[in-house]
Parts: sequence; C-alpha cells; structure tokens
Amino acid sequence: MKKFLFLIVFAVLCLMPIFSDAGTDVIVDYDNLDEFDDEFDDFDALFDDAPDDIVVEEAPLPKVISQETEKGSLLKLTGSFSGKLGAAATYDDSIEETAEKKKFNPGGLIEMSNTLSLSVKPSELFSLSGSMSTSFSGKFSLSVGSLYFNTLLFDTLYVSAGKKGISWGNLKIFSNTVLSDSGSGVTCEIRYPWALGTLSGVVLFDYNKYGTSDFSWRNMNFAADGDITILNTNINAFIRKYPELSFPSREKPVVTGTKFLTGLELKRTIFGFDIYAQGITFFKETKESKNEQYESKTEFAKVTATGGFYRLWDGFTPNIGINIEYQYSFDATVEDATKAHTHLINAEFGIKKIGPAQNMKGAVKWNHDFIKESGNVDIGFIISSLIPYADWENGLKITYGRLDSNKETLPPKFEFGTALKFSLSY
Repeated sequence: MKKFLFLIVFAVLCLMPIFSDAGTDVIVDYDNLDEFDDEFDDFDALFDDAPDDIVVEEAPLPKVISQETEKGSLLKLTGSFSGKLGAAATYDDSIEETAEKKKFNPGGLIEMSNTLSLSVKPSELFSLSGSMSTSFSGKFSLSVGSLYFNTLLFDTLYVSAGKKGISWGNLKIFSNTVLSDSGSGVTCEIRYPWALGTLSGVVLFDYNKYGTSDFSWRNMNFAADGDITILNTNINAFIRKYPELSFPSREKPVVTGTKFLTGLELKRTIFGFDIYAQGITFFKETKESKNEQYESKTEFAKVTATGGFYRLWDGFTPNIGINIEYQYSFDATVEDATKAHTHLINAEFGIKKIGPAQNMKGAVKWNHDFIKESGNVDIGFIISSLIPYADWENGLKITYGRLDSNKETLPPKFEFGTALKFSLSY
C-alpha cells in the first residue's frame, strides 16, 4: 500500500510541471555543470563499449513467490547522488587589468545533484519509467528528466510515449541534430522492426514553447527514420517536418522558419574501426503578406556534412580509445559570405585502467575552427576511489586563437580545476 501511494505521489510531482502553463516558473531550466566541468564526464564516452571489471552473479529467485513479493517486484526505485568540491582558476593574458578585472582569477566549486528514478513493469508488454532531479550550484533547481511508458502492440509495434529524449544518428562528438530537442517536450515514438532493420516514426510537441492550450497538429513535429543493414553497412535515412509557421500580420509582414530537413547516414566497421558519415539538409519556409493575402515559398537553407571514426582497444590493459570527427556546413541564410562556411574538427583520445590499482584514467580533447583559426585543448586526469565514494578529478583547458575571423589572434587563456567528485548509487 505504501509503495502504491508513493507511486501516485511521484507521478503527480512529475506531471505537474509538464502540464503547467508554459509561462510559469515551476521548472527552473538549469545546467547541472558548467562547460569546463563537463569535460570530466565526457571522457568516459570513449569507453562506453568497454566491459566492466566486476561481474556479480545473482542468486536464482525461488520458484515459489508470495503474492506480496510479486507485487513489490513490479516497482523499482533507484537513485544517484553526485557532488563536487574543489577549486578552479583562470588566467587570461588578453585582459587589461583594472580594479575589477584581473588576469588571474581563482575561485571555488561546490555542486550537488540527485536523481530519483522510478520504473514499473506489471507485465512483459508494458512498463512505466520516470526520473526527477534536484541540483544545487549557486541556486536550487528541480526538474523532471523523463516520464514515459513503453508497450508492445500486435507483437510487432513498439510504442513509447511521454517526456523522453530520442537520438537518431551515430555521431559521438558533434550533436545528432535530427531530434536533439525531443527531451524538451512530449513525444510519441512507434518502431517497427523488420528483416533488414527498423522503421520509426515520431511525433513531438514542445509544450514549453506553445503551452497546452495550443495543442494542435500545426504545432507538432513529425519525423520518420528508416534504418537498414546491407552488406555489413548500416544505412540510416530520416526526415523531419517542423511546426507550421504563424501567419504574417501588419506588425510582422514576413515570417521565416525551418520547414523540414532530410538526412542520410552510413556506418561500417573496418578492421575494428567504426567509420561513419552523416549529411543533413535544412529547408526554410518564408510567408509574406501581400494585399491581405500571403505568399509562401520553400527554399534551401543549410547543409551539414559530418564524418568520423571511433576505435576502442579493450583487449589489453590499459584500455585505449580514440574518436575523431570533422564537420563542414554551409548556411545560405547568412548574409556575410565569409561566415557562411564552417570547418570544424573534434578529436578525443583517452586511456583507462592506469597504475597498479588500475584506478586512473586520462584524456585529451581538441576542437578547432579552421575559419576562425581558434579552438581549445582539454586535458583531464582522474584517480578513481581515492577515498570511499569519491574520485579526484583534475583538468586543464587552453583556449587559443581569435574570437572572430576578422579580429587579431589573442593570447591563450588557461583554466585549471581540481575537485573531489562524490558519487553514490542506491
């Protein structure tokens, strides 16, 4: 009975911010970690495919389960806590020192976050999941991370609906932009597996932008994805239609926005290297008011092409991972032709299980903008389990180059941080 009451309370807490008016301040949008602190956590992405060191064999369940035990097994409640306590410093030689501004700026770091996750699975055909997070970093915030259900229809259609993030694409460093905003609204996803792959369809409604009063197909996103594998090559084609534009008015006679995108992605493993390429084309729509009527036209807006490779060597100690991606884009909506093209490269190198206790890991990340002739290098080193439930994290970030392609090169900017990160799962 207590678990049933807790389930009701948890669901109410999750649903309140989702269906509240978009203009209210029930949810405070908040990034748990600053950009510099995120570098620590991103390093582990290089080792996502590495096996765990410890394997725990669970004892088999008894054949006879009481009715009370069976009800209790439907509900699974888990949580995770993390906190950081440390120091950081910045040195920027480009700053002209005044009474308020200094080249060297030391500071402190204190952060805490806790995520409570709930899952209910009354049968093999239906499950309910949700998560709620609280965090503190100078201010307190409360947010609903997810709240959705999964079910199987007709033994063929997988349906998932609610607040959740969906990602289409194999990019590991650059963002997979097709559904990157799915976590900000409510979605309904239908997947149909077949012999060569999977067909998927998604409907997305951003209640933060439109509010629940404008729940209409005009304000919805529609996306489709076809994922097939032929001759050991994964082919992924997708399309997305964005919400309808508002009609022109006297105050705003011309309105412009993205109408739809199309994309194609290829991935293949060669000699242990995951090699992939993705291309996305955006099209925009322009509505213009003329003589109390409006004209609409659709035209090309932007194209983005990304290619890269990933490799993990985990057959020996230490584990080594490498990931490099290059991205080119052309934006036809930019008036300045010198800023319409971008050439970016991101590279990551990581090493794990260092030292006698195999509890150390390090990584180097580099990203560079060839047009602006600028970028940054991140160097991180972590000692795990330095004390119970705590890792010692150290990082150095060097930013170099120009702030803008038309400006002179600035001296490098140095940022350093060291912190104890406490983690606990329960």
